[in-house]
Amino acid sequence: MIYNESPRRKQITKHVAWGHWFAFANILMATAISSVYLFSTPIADTPISFVYLLTTWLGHTSFITFLGFVILILPLCYRVTNLTFLRATSSVIAASCLALLAFDALLYNKTGFHLSFSSAELMRSETRGQISAFGWLQWFYLVLLFIIWLMFQLVIANAIFKRIDRLQRIKVGPYIIVSLVVCFVTSHAIHVWADAKLYTPVLKQDNMFPLSYPATAKTLMARYGLLDLEIRRQREDLQYNSENSRFNYPPRPVYCSVDSSTKVIVLALNQASSLSSFNGLESNKYHVNLQNNEALLFKQLMYGIPSNLLMMTQDQAVISELLEAFQVETFAYTQNSNSLGDNIENIDFDAFHQQIKDYQSGFFIGILNPEELAKIDFAGLGENAKILLINRSEQEDHYRLHSNFVDSSVMSGNIDVTPTVLREFGCLAEIERYSVGQALQAPTRSWLVDTQNSNLVVVKYPLMTKVASDGSFEVTNLEDQSKVLIDIDTNLLSRSIKHLKDFSD
Repeated sequence: MIYNESPRRKQITKHVAWGHWFAFANILMATAISSVYLFSTPIADTPISFVYLLTTWLGHTSFITFLGFVILILPLCYRVTNLTFLRATSSVIAASCLALLAFDALLYNKTGFHLSFSSAELMRSETRGQISAFGWLQWFYLVLLFIIWLMFQLVIANAIFKRIDRLQRIKVGPYIIVSLVVCFVTSHAIHVWADAKLYTPVLKQDNMFPLSYPATAKTLMARYGLLDLEIRRQREDLQYNSENSRFNYPPRPVYCSVDSSTKVIVLALNQASSLSSFNGLESNKYHVNLQNNEALLFKQLMYGIPSNLLMMTQDQAVISELLEAFQVETFAYTQNSNSLGDNIENIDFDAFHQQIKDYQSGFFIGILNPEELAKIDFAGLGENAKILLINRSEQEDHYRLHSNFVDSSVMSGNIDVTPTVLREFGCLAEIERYSVGQALQAPTRSWLVDTQNSNLVVVKYPLMTKVASDGSFEVTNLEDQSKVLIDIDTNLLSRSIKHLKDFSD
């Protein structure tokens, strides 16, 4: 007896065959888009890590693309009878998914983390300023770009459907499937071996691709060259903290003009004081000051870079060089004259105090004790005086920033002082050229990154995360100084390390 295949079954078979070829076309496009991840990460430097890089790129990208096809498009091939609707719907899904992949690739290239629920808040805070600056023309271009991409998907979908009979006669499917499966299995096998052997060149590629292996503090630090996992059983250290290293400051040239009529005063307390409020100055909730050494404190307020880089540079601070070039006088006072360096003259407190009151312009920076601070009448300094005061009262165990011209609703740090002062003097150069901080007149980040000894410190109020040189970490709640037993925020850690690495490179 001869059984004829029903028309509906023939239609489903044709739809499924079309779907597989459509998925293959999108795998090729996804592979091309995901090449951005390869260029965003230091190139593999050993044969095994290079093989792992290629196999995980091809295997993982094809896997997540085909998985998306199985979940989103394949059910339509069985249920939808209208061919036009099937192709249109599949094209919209494919265009949306690939656009999402492209956005994730660009986000990873810029920030070092992927799209996820855990990174949503960080991404929102990072892009708030840029998105708010978008006009109707930028949004129009984005919509137009997506429409063009959608039309391209429709062209591919129709071209495959018209040639499906010819494509089915090409017996390359099994070879393609076997090749991609081999890549997928090989990448996992290499990673299992590398994890057992603590093989750094492979482990530091963790979390390179979206929906890939979860990253840890160790692998994130290894990826950016801050930690050598191969010798973590021995004494480990941050590679760029070497005593023989030198950091050229600033890493990129800075060009801007400054307003010589401006008066900015920066004061920092070297110990707790009995004063908690100051006439005319508003206080923020928390100021990050990790410096116990007066010389390093002064230097960080002048340079706006982390401690480890401070100890590796002997170059003149950008703020000193710019102000000197525009004949803006700088007055400095510390009890320890060695804190100032060779290019800044230290004066005694009485002279410093008198100059703050008498001069109508200039840059004044001082490290004071509580008795000296009590002698300064902030209300009598004049309306044109822009003041930054770093103070810790005896009633609290943390610092606050008191000011009359910055946004007091945000957390601040020593690294923010330099860009804030230069912005107030009218310097519009990119802050990334000379500091890892931000201008507090219009802050764009809700977090900051610094170093303390060999620890990497990431602060996003109210949590402060310290990552040691062996990859171990502890999280502290700054409101009550209690230890918090939670997993590390790898997205924020990745963003912070990349921020430091991009600056120092």
